[in-house]
Amino acid sequence: MSTKKAIFLVLGVLVLAGIIFTVIKFQSSDKEVADYVVPELQLANIQVTNLTANKADMMMSMVIDNPAPVGISIDSLHYVIYIEDNEIARTTYPDSLQIEASDSTAFSLTLTLYYDKLQSVLNNLEQQGEDSANYRVDATIYTDMTIIPKDKLDLDIEKRLPLIRPPEIQVADIGLEDVGFSGATLKTDIVVTNKNAFSFGFRDMYYAVQLDNNEAVEGSKPGTVNIPAKGSTTISIPAELDFKEMGKNLIDLIRKGDDVSYSFYMNTNLVSDSEVLEDSEIKMNASGKLKSAIEAAKSVTDEE
Repeated sequence: MSTKKAIFLVLGVLVLAGIIFTVIKFQSSDKEVADYVVPELQLANIQVTNLTANKADMMMSMVIDNPAPVGISIDSLHYVIYIEDNEIARTTYPDSLQIEASDSTAFSLTLTLYYDKLQSVLNNLEQQGEDSANYRVDATIYTDMTIIPKDKLDLDIEKRLPLIRPPEIQVADIGLEDVGFSGATLKTDIVVTNKNAFSFGFRDMYYAVQLDNNEAVEGSKPGTVNIPAKGSTTISIPAELDFKEMGKNLIDLIRKGDDVSYSFYMNTNLVSDSEVLEDSEIKMNASGKLKSAIEAAKSVTDEE
């Protein structure tokens, strides 16, 4: 036998021995094929898309990685989301997913976080001085692929991410400036409190102020106002009054002071170093009696 044939023969025996060893090891184990080619679920990012005092609408960017040598077709995906082991949402992803062999695909899950359901969790984390929380996604994918046993597969992913607390606003004062024959400037001072461990800003604020049952006065404040981490900022917001449209009785109403009821509404976009909050829209409101608002706002600024 020539030397070259002998070398090929030895290599062939080694390869065959390796295959036989792998098969015997696999058959003697308790694992299914899916354990070797199981897809992996990843949480890439969370983005807050809309924020109010009561809830946060979020978009979770997910990735499913398929290490198998064949493509996987997912008919549906059911998922449950937890924060600090507290279930906050469960729903089904509406679209099918096709993942090519040895490839990955990205998709987004929507989530609405209601703060009243998480109040005890938020309080506990605040007492512990924690500024982040464990987010966990338990997902079940359904498919008729033969490599997936029982036509379904459970996946989960856990990631520690910043804990998002909504900004708090209080009306500190409502008054008049530059009063003339044709109109005046309505000035509303609000105190914005940020309990988060990171700063953010309000960019291009749009707002409306309503006193008692009078027509709301609308205005805007271009530019960015920065709110420090774990701090408060007072913002003065002007709105122009036209006596021909609003009537001079609004002046008398404001000068009454104590008994004036107010409603304040504001829409703005957040500017933040946190990817979770960057460019998210925020809607805030406050209402009450003017005298009570002034006293409450004074207590906040006294604590600074």
